[in-house]
Amino acid sequence: MPGSVLLIDNDPVVQRQAEASCARIGARLTIVTRLDEARQAIEVQAPDVVLLDVSSTGLDGFAFFEHLRQQVPRLCAILIAERASCEQAIEAMKRGAIDYLIKPLDEAALISHLTNALRISRDMTVPPVYESEPVDTPAERIIGQSPAMQEVFKLIGLIAPRDVNVLIHGESGTGKELVARALYHHSGRKGRPFLAVNCAAIPETLLESELFGHEKGAFTGADVRRIGKFEQCNGGTLFLDEIGDMPPSTQAKLLRVLQDGSFQRLGSAETVHCDVRILAATNQPLERLIAERRFRQDLYYRLKVASIALPPLRDREVDVVLLAHYFVRRLNAQMGTSIQQFAPEVLPALLSYRWPGNVRELENVIKASLLVARGTVFRPEFLPEAIRNADRLVPGKPPGKAAGTVAAAGDPADMTLRSLCRSLLALPEAHGAVYQRAIQAAEREAICACLEHCQGQIAPAARLLGVSRTTLRRRIRELDITVNIVAG
Repeated sequence: MPGSVLLIDNDPVVQRQAEASCARIGARLTIVTRLDEARQAIEVQAPDVVLLDVSSTGLDGFAFFEHLRQQVPRLCAILIAERASCEQAIEAMKRGAIDYLIKPLDEAALISHLTNALRISRDMTVPPVYESEPVDTPAERIIGQSPAMQEVFKLIGLIAPRDVNVLIHGESGTGKELVARALYHHSGRKGRPFLAVNCAAIPETLLESELFGHEKGAFTGADVRRIGKFEQCNGGTLFLDEIGDMPPSTQAKLLRVLQDGSFQRLGSAETVHCDVRILAATNQPLERLIAERRFRQDLYYRLKVASIALPPLRDREVDVVLLAHYFVRRLNAQMGTSIQQFAPEVLPALLSYRWPGNVRELENVIKASLLVARGTVFRPEFLPEAIRNADRLVPGKPPGKAAGTVAAAGDPADMTLRSLCRSLLALPEAHGAVYQRAIQAAEREAICACLEHCQGQIAPAARLLGVSRTTLRRRIRELDITVNIVAG
């Protein structure tokens, strides 16, 4: 695809990669090493795509990028950084970058990104021809360098400045509230109130009052008028956690607020108007709740103007290590410990565990380990028993017995399931759902094992499992299983 690329970077490695990539796709490349040279080159002829290394230009690079956007609003820019940073990723996307890359660059990926950027630039600058016409606080960070989390950071940067409702979905403990806060802090409403309501933690009889308020005498115990969260948040952002647990009557009232920005307090005929951005989160498949008539479809589409899916921790191996180090550093002072490093056996144990409770469970495990820690080295014996057992339900790694056999008491497979249940019992938030989570984990692993055995082929895997292909496809979708088909 013909086009022009301007690289602003003094890194010779990146320069060579850009030269090779542009040569492969037939794009013209201009290389400058200083911002003043870049200004002169752009004044002569604006390129289709700018590659800007902010790690070499720092804050000046971000300021220069903003200046470029003001001068050439339709300019496509890809920002390059030395290391992953959720703040930089969010800022880059919020300020109009079309992508954000981390060194070291992969040449194949760079070719793909440049090709995509050139296509976007062409679409913005070349009109179509018709034949008939002439963008936490320091104590609470979103940790993640995995590709999945980098995509989340990009989405935050893109969605946050747009004043639309957002649905955040992911398993319990993946950090949905942190993402909601990031959306708020990078939005135009960051100077206005931000309030969070857990729809599952408030009794059904009180949730409507919590959200919309009530008049004195509206119900037994209503001794005074109460202003609800919507009025408190007027002009700001309201985060509704566990939206799937909201009762139908409250869903109807919420729908009206989303439609026309008005509601009535309990026991009042007065209509109250408000301007609130809704960020909602759920760990339940709302589509299934809609099919079961437990969630309104019209409300679902009102909430899901934009959506962000958070990956489970088991799919973010590099982040397990980063989070473990982060939690140790953060908790050392609180727990009175002085851990400086991990023993070699600890990280493999952490990586082989499935983390059904995700980031929240990892934090609790580190905290529990520090209670018994001694010295400056984090040793494997500090970990709970469930984590120390390395062989557990990991796709492609049978826990000591052939697939399809029944584990007797004391067998490794039996101990794997027992360890999983014990880890669930250690999570207060899992109480009341231990059976459901254990069955779901076992089902996931059975499906993964059969898919791996059948090299990703749905029909033979369904026969092995004893279910229909439709059922298997539905469970693959609901359990968020990635199917890799191996070519024969």
